[in-house]
Amino acid sequence: MRSVAPGSSPLENTVQLGSALVIIFEHSFYIFDQRRHLPDKQKFVPSFDVALEQYTVSPHAAAVKGAVSVAVDAYEAAVSAASRAYDEAMGAASRAYDDHMSTASRAYEEDMGTASHAYEEAKKAKRSFERSQEKAKQSFERSQGKAKQSFEHSQEKAKQAFARFQEVKESFERSQEEAKASLCSQAKAELMKTILEITLKHRLPII
Repeated sequence: MRSVAPGSSPLENTVQLGSALVIIFEHSFYIFDQRRHLPDKQKFVPSFDVALEQYTVSPHAAAVKGAVSVAVDAYEAAVSAASRAYDEAMGAASRAYDDHMSTASRAYEEDMGTASHAYEEAKKAKRSFERSQEKAKQSFERSQGKAKQSFEHSQEKAKQAFARFQEVKESFERSQEEAKASLCSQAKAELMKTILEITLKHRLPII
């Protein structure tokens, strides 16, 4: 059966063959039914072979081939566009995530540096004040406690911000995957509808 074109995609070849076979089988059933009622039970060429020959030489074969090619091209273009949009969105999200993590990392390192510096200053003050009065010691302990609380608070805020950003990232990825799947599903449904219309439109005439 010459209903597929060289250089066509596997999907186009499959749909071309499927459409042609539906038309040929339907017509072969009609031929078989006609012969069943003939009084002369002579030996006939198989009805499928007759239908295949009639389809091959008919203008329907070329019409189906052209129409299916256009429909499959439209489907593949829609799927390709959906994939490109998904890849672009995910690439942008990945870059934004990397930028955010880089900024958060720098902020964390700065906080650690600030906290470390404050702690060292406090230790110096402690050594200086150890030889001093009790009041100075109490003042140091308060300043050390405040520095520790400030550091822990900043770390907790950074941790919460990271968790929120991670949730947003995962939600975005899910939404993009769902959008891609939806677009591909719509394109597939449209292709199936179009192929059915093509097949019904180009049925072989009943003589």
